[in-house]
Amino acid sequence: MRYVRIASLLLIALLVAAQFVLPTAEIHLDAAFKNPGAAYLLGTTPLGQSVGALVVAGAGQTLSLAASALVICLVVSLVLAAAAYMLPGRAARAYAYIIDAWLTIPGIFIALSIGYFLPQGFLSVITALVLSEFAALQKFILQRLQNVARNDYITMAQVMGARRKHVFSWHVFPQLARESSYLFVLTLPSIVLSLASLEFLGVQTGSSQLSLGMQIAVYKDYILLYPHLSLAPVLTLMLVLFALNEAVKLVKRS
Repeated sequence: MRYVRIASLLLIALLVAAQFVLPTAEIHLDAAFKNPGAAYLLGTTPLGQSVGALVVAGAGQTLSLAASALVICLVVSLVLAAAAYMLPGRAARAYAYIIDAWLTIPGIFIALSIGYFLPQGFLSVITALVLSEFAALQKFILQRLQNVARNDYITMAQVMGARRKHVFSWHVFPQLARESSYLFVLTLPSIVLSLASLEFLGVQTGSSQLSLGMQIAVYKDYILLYPHLSLAPVLTLMLVLFALNEAVKLVKRS
């Protein structure tokens, strides 16, 4: 649990730094297409924006979107798992079959379909991420729900007459909530990569502040003349994923 808190604090620190501490990528047309140097360590964009400031802000934007989508997905999964626990056996099994069928559809296909169907913006990106990742998270939580529900003390509580709602609220849900905090850290790297992939394929947030996937997509055409424009967000994305995967390793060791 300690490592989860450390990873959460580091994530919050990066988001705060990206939004409030580090300088913004202001437009300076007279400084357009500057190569990396003393004035601009990573060069500038066609609008004269500092690439360094842009990729840091983009990393914060990417993490914010990915973390928001993952939190929504986990909350919805926990709520529906609670509903499935309260349902009669046949209804719960039918819901499990629906989740299994959902899992057979490639997540990227779901995400692209939703992203292109809805108007471009934060809502479309968040919805695409939630619907593409929901089935896998729900499957995991339902499996954990079945394992927890088979514990001897829960069986004894039910035999002694405890209501199903009381058992879930006081014994089952706290365990699922704790495991969801670990699942957040374990799943966040894949959500970040999925978000970058969606943006690269054309699903846009509509924000003036470009996240890393959008920066890669926008500046890919400059790869031959100004390679720093596209390489900087690619390397930043790799560093973010590396840091998140290191956090995952710490969680797995705990």
